[in-house]
Amino acid sequence: MPSNRLLVFSPTAFHPAGHQQSYLTGLGEALARLDVEVHVHGLTGSVRYPPSIVPHLSGKDTGAGLRSEYRARLGPLGDVVWGTSRLTRQLGLLNELERVHGSLGGPPLLFETFEYLTLAAHLSRVPRAPHRRLCIFHDTHFNLTHASLLAGAYKLLARPFARHILRSVDTCFVHTSGMRENLLENIDPGQDFANKVEVLPYGAPHPDTLIRVDSATARAELGIPTRRKLALAFGTLRADKRFRVVFEALARSPGWELIIAGPEGDVSYRELQALIEQARVRERVHLFPGFVRVEEHPRFFWAADAVLNIYDASIRHESGTAQLARAFLRPIIAGGPPDLHRYVQETGAGWSVAPLTAERLSEVLGQVARLGEVARRALEQRIHAAAVERSWDAVASRVLTALSA
Repeated sequence: MPSNRLLVFSPTAFHPAGHQQSYLTGLGEALARLDVEVHVHGLTGSVRYPPSIVPHLSGKDTGAGLRSEYRARLGPLGDVVWGTSRLTRQLGLLNELERVHGSLGGPPLLFETFEYLTLAAHLSRVPRAPHRRLCIFHDTHFNLTHASLLAGAYKLLARPFARHILRSVDTCFVHTSGMRENLLENIDPGQDFANKVEVLPYGAPHPDTLIRVDSATARAELGIPTRRKLALAFGTLRADKRFRVVFEALARSPGWELIIAGPEGDVSYRELQALIEQARVRERVHLFPGFVRVEEHPRFFWAADAVLNIYDASIRHESGTAQLARAFLRPIIAGGPPDLHRYVQETGAGWSVAPLTAERLSEVLGQVARLGEVARRALEQRIHAAAVERSWDAVASRVLTALSA
């Protein structure tokens, strides 16, 4: 068995939703450049990874519907049915994880911790391990304040499982200092395992490795010939993204148009269309429904003048879109979570919207539109510096250090 082998356990890695394809592709390829043999284990799905990442798929691809589809058919009960179906499939992964891990010779494990019950069960079966075990908490919501009622109830029930995960692993990564504080407050208030929790920036490609495309070309590829300023809202449609505020601000900003690209989550495109009609901005909103694969990311970001990251202030998970924007040297417009505001303040990579109102967001859009060439170049230099410091290569080096400890 190669001593540099790593198994990443990520149940939904092969499912077309969220940022997991871009996250695992970026981290996996960067680790491969450090001579790590990267394996990924998850439920069978349609997503594929580069040759440097070895896939291990379990179960059948059921083509499980989106959360919004369950809601459309079953109303509020749809969330329960969707969540139960997802949990049932992931509990079935437990034996498969142990089989795959054993077949690879028992290498170090890196867990993406969204599915707490499966992972806690595995760690209970193997309480002492000769190999290193690391985990990444992409989300630290474990209360009713920082999530919807249903999600909050699930996260409250998941607290003991999350605590067991934290107790059992060697190192636990979160993406920001605020997430670290929130995780410890919710599942380790006594700070018994605080020394295990490290802040690991959410990576993105190094900007110098990307082929730059001018915005006019990117817009032409998307079929958007506008000369107006263009904002991008990218990623899964969720209720914690303040779309109503965005559309109302767009209505106040006639010099701007908006791209929305990504799959449905707990918000559907039908619901989005209703908000667009209410704000009377239909002619200036361009919708690209569905999961956007990694190879399709560039044209959306190169086409944009700024990337919108507008959320409820209560969320405690990282914005993958905000991090991805810097790879394309695009500024972000951030509203809501303290960690996002802190990121903007520390890096100078965009603008904060506070208070988070349509009026204030419209004012910020005006500031972006009036930015002169000298100021724009200085902004791009700040974004570039932040991108280099938080590149996938930098993140992979941190992970490798933890694996080698």
